[in-house]
Amino acid sequence: MSENGAIREFSSHDISAFLHHTEVGEAIKQTTFARETYLGVARIFGLRNKEYLMENLQGLKIGDRVTLYRKYNSEDETCTAVQVSNIPDDGASIRVHTLAGLCLGYVQFPERYVMAELMKAGKHLYAKVHELNVPETKDELDTRNAVSLDVYWVEESTPLKTANTYAVGEPNKKYEAMEQNGDAIWLMNTSPDHNYYSIKDIVSVVNTLTVGDRLKLIRKTTGPRDPWSIEVWTKNKELFLGHMECWGDEMIANMMDAGKLVYGVVESVKKGLAPYEVGYRFDVYVEDK
Repeated sequence: MSENGAIREFSSHDISAFLHHTEVGEAIKQTTFARETYLGVARIFGLRNKEYLMENLQGLKIGDRVTLYRKYNSEDETCTAVQVSNIPDDGASIRVHTLAGLCLGYVQFPERYVMAELMKAGKHLYAKVHELNVPETKDELDTRNAVSLDVYWVEESTPLKTANTYAVGEPNKKYEAMEQNGDAIWLMNTSPDHNYYSIKDIVSVVNTLTVGDRLKLIRKTTGPRDPWSIEVWTKNKELFLGHMECWGDEMIANMMDAGKLVYGVVESVKKGLAPYEVGYRFDVYVEDK
């Protein structure tokens, strides 16, 4: 991939034989992929300059592949997001280009955080155009809803074993937790949704938790309004701890549905005597297998 995001070369679209070329300095590494996992739909913050975006969207079709790479919001007017404040330089910025190297914008919150953690861990993600909303004139263009993507995680026949080696100003405790969890990939830090306050005996349950406890995450759809619901339990499924907070959980749920081992590790506990006094946060990991 060149600096402007253009693909130098790529081979068959048959994923079982797909050869991915990754730049490592000036060297090119060739890797054979064996399996792909659908992660979900990611939205894009389009470009501030509508004229450039309209030009870059011309000829793009649903199903077309695009390139993803981690790069901060550009100061170049041809690739500056419509809302710079929503693309902070926090190590999770992901720019989207066509295969011809034309900039389309940046992946929106919350999907970009899970995607960035996989990319930091050396995992290979690719995307296809999921939906296009391109009007007749640039004045009608909604830059935040012009393009959405279907995102896939493509795995090598042998795991990379390089998980979580990329640091971008994260707290040290995150990396201590990574060391304790081996080849698992840290995805996010989250909490249960607000409904956990109503769980029977939640005070005594939370008061049993300690930092470092492993949590069991279970997929259980609660209905069409919440298709990505994930339950949180203690490791041996003895005590119910609520449902995972909903942001970013489509990608987590799709990993679990694809057979990935996803689990939680208690990061902090707030103990107390009443439901609104107790709480906990946990880190979410996926096994790199």
